[in-house]
Formats: sequence, structure tokens, C-alpha cells
Amino acid sequence: MPAPARSAVIGTRSSRDTKARFAALAARRGLTESALLALVIDEVIGSNSDDALPTLGRSAEAGCATERVTLRLRPGDRALADLRAAGRRMRTASYLSMLVRSHVRAAPVMPPGELEELRCAAGLLAALLRQLRTIDTSGRPGLTTIESDLLIDIGHAVESARDAVAAVVRANLRSWETGHA
Repeated sequence: MPAPARSAVIGTRSSRDTKARFAALAARRGLTESALLALVIDEVIGSNSDDALPTLGRSAEAGCATERVTLRLRPGDRALADLRAAGRRMRTASYLSMLVRSHVRAAPVMPPGELEELRCAAGLLAALLRQLRTIDTSGRPGLTTIESDLLIDIGHAVESARDAVAAVVRANLRSWETGHA
């Protein structure tokens, strides 16, 4: 025998007073709150055409996430998630969404704020590299061979660091833009 189809959940927030009045109404009718809500939803849908209902919120065409998931966190996890999100200057929901996206796509991505900071760091490294390249190490009075070689090594290290940071920025930007992150 096939398993029964799972029903979808519709949730809403209301004041405590509204919830208490709704619970009392359900009890007077001998129904659970869920059963009464299902009847109300069926009645509203049955008495309204699709084009008569107002459209609310942002559309998927505007590039917004449309799939919603409700999470039940273990005790204490919300507070920890709030702290981590705050540390990254993000809202908790955005932080958790980014974590899920990174995990299911098996490609870690950076939050946009951190990505911008890294992009700025690449720019600073490039500026430092330009400054190092202006130093003429050949025939400079008072500059030993060891000091000259050290400046050259520092230039190579800065260039490698800039290239590595720039590559991370480019990869993260591509992954956000193409949806493959």
C-alpha cells in the first residue's frame, strides 16, 4: 500500500489574543485549530478567483529567493547563529541561507560584505606592488645586495598574495552571479 501523501504546511503569525480567539472558535465548533484554518483557507480560495487576489512581496522575476523553509533550531543554536551572523554583519536568515547554499552546492562562498573587503584588500596589495616596483634596487647607494634581494622577494610575495586574493574574489563573484556556488 503506498504511503499517504504528505500535506503542505501554511503558517502565519498573529497576536496572542487573535490566536486565543481562534482556538476558542475552533473548540466551539469541535475542530482543531488546523482543521478550522484549513476550512477557512478552502473557503477563501473557493470564493476568490486567482486574478482577484493581490500579489504581495517581491517576485522571482526580480531575482529574489522564492523557496521558503522553516527551521527549528536546537536550544541555544539561534543565539549562536545570531552571533555568527552579527560577526559577519549579516541578518541571521541571510547567514543561514548562505550556509545552506554553500553546503548544497559544495562550493563555499563569501558574504557580499566580506567579498567587498577582500576586493579592497586586493586593490591595496596592487597599490603596494606598484610602489615597490618604483624602487630602483640597482646601483642605489647604501643598499646592500641582501637588502636589494629582500625588496625583490617582498615584491614577489606581494604580487603572489594579490593574485591569490584576486582569484578568490573572481571565483566568488562568478559563483554568486551564475548560481553555481
